[in-house]
Amino acid sequence: MINPFRHLNSVRRILGIALLTAWVFLAGSADALITESELKARIEKAAEGFKDISMVGTVTYKNRKAIAKIESNYARLYEFKSANIYFKDPDKLRMDGKLGMVRFEYIVNGWSKIVRAPTIRLVKREDFTGDPAKLQDAFDLGIITPALWRNRRIEVIEDPEATSNSEIKVRLHWPKGDMMLLAWLDSKDLFLKRFEKRTGDGKLQFRAIYLNPKKVGGLIWMPTTVEIYTSDGEKAGASEYTDIKVNTGLSDSLFE
Repeated sequence: MINPFRHLNSVRRILGIALLTAWVFLAGSADALITESELKARIEKAAEGFKDISMVGTVTYKNRKAIAKIESNYARLYEFKSANIYFKDPDKLRMDGKLGMVRFEYIVNGWSKIVRAPTIRLVKREDFTGDPAKLQDAFDLGIITPALWRNRRIEVIEDPEATSNSEIKVRLHWPKGDMMLLAWLDSKDLFLKRFEKRTGDGKLQFRAIYLNPKKVGGLIWMPTTVEIYTSDGEKAGASEYTDIKVNTGLSDSLFE
């Protein structure tokens, strides 16, 4: 005699296995690692229409002893109490601030870096052709644009912790030297959340945390607070961006 409950239990087991398989497949699809080309396409769409930005950067905290441990390229703002910052996509950056009574201008234009103090007739020009790691761009402000791919290679890193935090982890590779940057992007709005600078063998040099994101000008997301930490975790500085203006038509002459 056929036991109907035995067949019912078999059907239940088969359905259970099928549902479990489907759940695993869907979960895996949801957490599938975004490819580098997919990330680039998303960033191109998110930054569409972005041309330039200006803001005031104000230092809200500075630990002089700790800031001395941070590479000067990344601690430039902390030389001033506040500075006017201008960026024109893809590779023009200007920062104006005062040290005492002397006004300094710090400019990046393509491969060139200029430090100028007109009142004391100081002009220093450097050419970093082929060495983009020594130049700054939108990435350093926490703004992610297609310029992220200029002169460097981007690698998406699989990291379950980043995925669980709604982040995309990437590694920036430079054409010269063995310096390594690890960056965590917000997976939804694609702004920079934090990055770490490490040596080629993985030793941490410093860390920057980007906070309080806003969609500025109704166009692009960027963090408005930055905190930097030494390799041993000591807080070295904090700054805020205010009076942010987008697409005002900054002239190229501002970066000369």
